[in-house]
This record gives sequence, structure tokens and C-alpha cells, in this order.
Amino acid sequence: MPDWLSALASGGLTAAAGLAAGGAPLHIFPLAFALGGVFLLAQRRGWLRPSPHSMWRDGAATLVFSLLVVLFAAATGGPNSPLLCVLTLPILLATLCYGMRLGLWTSLGMAAACALLFLAHGTHLRTAPLGPALVLMFSYPVTAIFADILRGQMETRLQILDTEKQDITALLDMSQMMESAIDLDMTLNLILLNVQQHCECRVCAVYLKSADGRTLELRAASSQRGKISLLPAFPIDEARREIRDLTDPPQAALILANIDPGAAAFACLPLASVEGLLGMLYVGCSEANELTAEIVLKLEQIAIYSVFPLQRVLLQQDFRTLAYSDPMTGLDNFRQFEETLADEMARAERYGRPLSLILLDIDHFKSFNDTLGHPAGDALLGQLGVVLRNCLRNVDRPARYGGEEFVVICPETGEREAYLIAERIRRSVEETAFALLEKRSGETRTSEETTRVTVSLGCATFPRDARTARELVKCADLALYAAKAGGRNTIRTYEESISPAAV
Repeated sequence: MPDWLSALASGGLTAAAGLAAGGAPLHIFPLAFALGGVFLLAQRRGWLRPSPHSMWRDGAATLVFSLLVVLFAAATGGPNSPLLCVLTLPILLATLCYGMRLGLWTSLGMAAACALLFLAHGTHLRTAPLGPALVLMFSYPVTAIFADILRGQMETRLQILDTEKQDITALLDMSQMMESAIDLDMTLNLILLNVQQHCECRVCAVYLKSADGRTLELRAASSQRGKISLLPAFPIDEARREIRDLTDPPQAALILANIDPGAAAFACLPLASVEGLLGMLYVGCSEANELTAEIVLKLEQIAIYSVFPLQRVLLQQDFRTLAYSDPMTGLDNFRQFEETLADEMARAERYGRPLSLILLDIDHFKSFNDTLGHPAGDALLGQLGVVLRNCLRNVDRPARYGGEEFVVICPETGEREAYLIAERIRRSVEETAFALLEKRSGETRTSEETTRVTVSLGCATFPRDARTARELVKCADLALYAAKAGGRNTIRTYEESISPAAV
């Protein structure tokens, strides 16, 4: 409703009340609309907002309003007016808007005005018709005191609401930031950052459920006091909501108490969605009194708001794994291999560094499948993926190229180094006893029997053998074909494959 319409409505209602109380229209209408005008002017000019530099302005506004109210009471019968209670309105307004001091001065002024009303109508104070007049006048300061108490309670409540609003706004901002996070690391760092903003903790950490679902593993931690050693993992059965003061009798039997041995108190809050437990938020404090009920409530809100963004990035991570990894071997699939090779080729070309590619194929794999069955062949591929990961460097990227063929990208690697890596692969495969599968009671399980296989390998190097990714793969494939033709279980480089001896 517009402020002018509100002032007009209040003036009209005041006039109606004055007429109903028996006041003369000639007196009532000007006073009623004058009161409405004062309210409109005060609202538009901000007179109802206290300021340390507006003492005289506030006093003048209160005085004008008080005089109008006194005249209104006098116009409706003076001490016999049924609207004598309106004399408390200036007291309430002054106390609620400007404070106790102005409210008490206003109450004294209204008590004096009340006495004048009685005297002006020839009524003695001791024979006032509405009761003892002195009691009525003394009630005005009491009204100011109770109004100030009400004002204090309102201010306290407003401060609490403002604090809660700020907390909720901070949590919403945190949730929006985590919604924009593009990966798991960024999401975890945002969770820890928000914990540190709301709690002066010794350390905070996030544990996530492991791949087998049996343990919670440390995935991210943050501390403002340098590096702190935390428990790397613990059984998932121990994960639960726990707020504990470790200055009490020793808690040695509690695994959660051993996450940070230097903490005097800790809070463990589960990160759980409707689908189950995702992980746990751990907060350790140096002093037991740092984990107040208010801090714990904020930490629980952070944990709640963190669940959905965390679940989203975990699902995205799972989808990426499904899209870019081979389910049988756990290595990169062909799509991921192409992207990685393009990136490594661009980097090698930019910095003038060598890049080698090793292509390998299982010897006589078709005969192996025909003899032992395709499930045994699938099991062999999975075990070969483990062998490759174990015998390669951290910078090397193995991938399943297709069928029984595998490929390894070797950054910063020349022809001689690539040959040594290929020899290490060949020897590791040759010396590994691969477990077979057997069927018992309709179930396929690992057998105690083992078998051995060999691989043939072809190597090509950028920029010596090829200038593009496609040419590098083609050169490695030609080298692999030469290794197959040379008797298998052997290695050929591209240079060897095009020499007259290889032909």
C-alpha cells in the first residue's frame, strides 16, 4: 500500500473513532488528518529511523505528535473521553523508535498533559471518573519502561534473525559455488574452505567411501597450523555422527578419536544421501570449548548442503570412468587413448621433446580362446592390464587398443628408452603365471591352474619415425607386424621393420 494511502486511511479511522466518542466534527477532522499528515511526513523523511545526529529533530517530531494527541483527547471529552488511552501512543512511539530516554521524557510530558486535562475540565485529581488520576499518570512511565523492554527483545530477536540470514546466505553461496565446481577436488576444497570460515579448527578433512565400500579414505584435508598427520583410512562401520571432548577420560578404543591424536575435541558428521553414505566430514579442534552447540549446528548445515554437489561430482566421475576406461582391464579405452595421444603429441611438438608409442599384441590369442573359452580369454586380458600397470612408469599411459591389442604412450621417451620399456613389458608377461577360470556348479571362478602367454611389441618414436599422431600409430603397427612375422615374443622398432633385413 502507498504511504499516502496508508496515512489517509489512518486519518479516516482516527476521525471515525473521534466522532464515535462524541467529538465535534469541526475539531475532530483537522486533528485526525493532522495526525495522519505527521505520520506521512515522518515516514517519507525518515524521522522514524533513529540517528545519533537527530536528537533535536526526534524530540520535535515527538512533541508535535504528543500535542496533537492531547488536543484529540481534549476534543473527545477530556478526562471523560473513552479515547484517553491514546495518550500512551506518543510514549510507545518515542520509546520504540528513539529509545528509553526520550520515552521517559515523553511519559512525564503526557502525565502533565493528563493533569492539565483534568484541571481544565474542573475535575479534582482525587475524584477523577476513570479511577485515581495519580495512578493513571504514574502508569505512563511504567508504559515507557515496558515499551523499552519490548524494544530490547525485538532488537535481540532481529539480531538473531539477521545472524541466521547471514548464515543461510553463506550456505546458499557455498552451495552455488559447489554447484559450479567442475571436479571432485574443487568440490572438496570448497567444503573445507567453508568449514574454516565458520570454525577456528585445528584441522578439517573429508573422508570418502572406497571403491570396495569397506573403508573411508582420506581424500582432502586442510589446516591453518601446517601439515598435520591424519589417519589415512578406517573401517566404514566406524563412521557415525560423533561429537567428543577428548579431555575427558581416554577414548583409546574409539577409532574416530585417533584420526588426529593432537585434537582436544572433534566432530564427525556423515555425508549421506538418500542412496547411502558418501563419506564423512571431520573437524578437529585444539580446545574443547571451540566446539560449541552453535558451531556444531553450522557444521551440520555445511555437511547437509555439501551432500548434493558432492554426489553430483562423484556421479560425473563414475560416468567419466565408464566413458573413458575399459571395463575388462581397467585401462584407458580407445577414446581416451586418442585424446591423450593428441595432447601428448601437441606438447611434444611445442617443446621439441620425443614421444614414443608401443603397440603390443598377445601371441596366439585366438587359439587360447578356442581352447580354453572366451571367459578365460577375458580373464587373461584383465590380468594383463594389471601386469602392464605394474611394470610401467607413472608417466606412461597404457590403454586397450582393441581385441587383444594394447598400446602404451611414453612421453619424454626416445627410441632407445622405448625399446627398454618394451623389453620390460615382454619379460614381465613371459614370466607371469596367469590364472585360468573353471566352472563348478554353474559358477565361473578362478582355478588353481595357470598358464603362460607371450606378447609381440612394435615401437615408433616422434619425431624420428612420424610427424603426426596418425602416422605414429601406423608406424607402431608396422613394427608390431614385423615382430609377429619375426617369430613372436619379440620387439621391433619402426626403423627395423622397414630395413631390408626385416623384409
